[in-house]
Amino acid sequence: MESQTPIDLERKSNWRWDILLLLAVCILVLWTGLGATRLWDQDEGYYASVAREMHEREDWVVPTFNQELFAHKPPLMYWGMICGFHLFGVSEFSARWVSAIFGTAMVLMTYWMGRLLADRQTALISALVLSSSLMFTVASRSATADVHLGFFVLVALTLWVRSAKLSLDRIGGGHERALDYPVTHGGTWLAIYVAIAFAVLSKGPIGFAFPIAILGTLTLLWPWVQGQSRTFWSLVTPKRFFGATVSMQPWVGALALIAIAAPWFWIVHQRTDGAFFGEFFGVQHLERFSKPMDNHSGPIYYYIVSILLGFFPWTSFAIPIGLHAFRARYSDRTRFASMVIGVWLFFYLVVFSVASTKLPNYIIPAYPGIALWIGSYFSGWLDHSVLNSGLMGRFWPRAGWTFMVLSGVVLSGVPWILASRLAEPWLERLAVDPKMLPAIATFAWLGLLLLICGIVGLFLEARNKRVWSLGILAAVCVVWVVLIWQRILPQIDRFQTPQQIAIEHLGPSGSNGSQGDPVVAGMFRPSMVFYSGQALDFCPDDASLEESLSAQEPPSSVVIHQASPEAHRSLQEHGYRIVDRLDSFPKKGSIEVYRK
Repeated sequence: MESQTPIDLERKSNWRWDILLLLAVCILVLWTGLGATRLWDQDEGYYASVAREMHEREDWVVPTFNQELFAHKPPLMYWGMICGFHLFGVSEFSARWVSAIFGTAMVLMTYWMGRLLADRQTALISALVLSSSLMFTVASRSATADVHLGFFVLVALTLWVRSAKLSLDRIGGGHERALDYPVTHGGTWLAIYVAIAFAVLSKGPIGFAFPIAILGTLTLLWPWVQGQSRTFWSLVTPKRFFGATVSMQPWVGALALIAIAAPWFWIVHQRTDGAFFGEFFGVQHLERFSKPMDNHSGPIYYYIVSILLGFFPWTSFAIPIGLHAFRARYSDRTRFASMVIGVWLFFYLVVFSVASTKLPNYIIPAYPGIALWIGSYFSGWLDHSVLNSGLMGRFWPRAGWTFMVLSGVVLSGVPWILASRLAEPWLERLAVDPKMLPAIATFAWLGLLLLICGIVGLFLEARNKRVWSLGILAAVCVVWVVLIWQRILPQIDRFQTPQQIAIEHLGPSGSNGSQGDPVVAGMFRPSMVFYSGQALDFCPDDASLEESLSAQEPPSSVVIHQASPEAHRSLQEHGYRIVDRLDSFPKKGSIEVYRK
């Protein structure tokens, strides 16, 4: 009888238990309490309001915010929310549920990608890393389009990797000679382009540009992956570029885009007389790349810091993770995986680092690749390939646990100091509202968790208990994000007074028969449109407020933040009286509600 190789045993391993574990973690991290907090401004307030207006008009084509054209995003995100409104009623859960579905699917797809690029052990650890990373859970629990885009980009890359891996296996088994291009099967490219078409419906041209750039580069550099001794410049030639393009069968992609994405773009273009395209491409894409918008700028290293924070506490070991990834590119065994992940991260990090407008969620499609890098390092803890290798094995793990201890001391100590009388002289200077101190104090739980984990990690490291130390690290990272979503954010959520005001004072039932839209002056909170269920007149200054009050159909209600003496006098002259006053959040001050 022929003996089974380790690869055969690996393929027959019970992956079902891995999936059940990952689903359990996703339910705990992404789904529990999904609708417990109100919408957060700006993004959730914008997108949920757009979906609600489309739902109420029974319009699946033209997105509007505050009854005006809103050309920020394509419709896939809104369609998911509308389906949620039909199934569960209009609520926060209904606005977020599809994001949680795509977030869960991204975790499972990362597991599949890890199995293709490495092994079951690395795949499971990488998927756990992704599911317990703070920024990924933010995107997966928010009424935004980031995980929609990230999922379809990941599907396209995974399908390509699966086909290319089969080509490598056939070459390694001696069944085929070295191939010039890895993926030539039309059915595979059709599936890839279908995923890309849905990525375009999720967030526009970047859903096409990035996966095509990544897959095109990998196709062009394929001889390197096979270990052929060619220089970089010998591969970047017009002849090879043309051959790589043909091998990707762009005509199949054109058909997929025309069939799936083009119809909605064409219909919305017709129904808005071209206005949607002008804002969507001119403002939301070209201007966002060329100049900072909405004060979202940052230095060239912005996304390095974003990744370190987005994957914390895993990134307590950032230096050895980076060294391990750098060394992996020289190994024949990991050459393919290093090439795929390296090109993948290169495009997202470099392009968005150069762009003027920067936000942490822009690189969510690259998060599975980062998680795979992290998972590969920690997988080495279990098979001793990392921890027994000189300085990498002896010093850096201890340094990581020590950094976690220090982080725990800081994160538990600072909230305690702020909540005590010791910090009273500093509260005003730090612009901290004293009423927020109980909520700030809850962050000390995160610090205490890190402190205990770091101490236990050092203890286990000294005794060479590597399996236990990794298990505790994974468990603590999961509990870390659970604490944030289940304990800390609900504490902060109760301070969101604009949403409360919209519910209690700005709904259609409180309009007293007036035909004028309620006025919100001195602040802009998109979620107020969602909770009021009607259009609002946002007035940025006293002059625009006076204009609204003097209109033929004056508003029945006025909400004003930090009203000036002139605004008070104008409201009184027009017959308005204060009916409620609440503290502002997140800006300090008060919000007053006036009625005729």
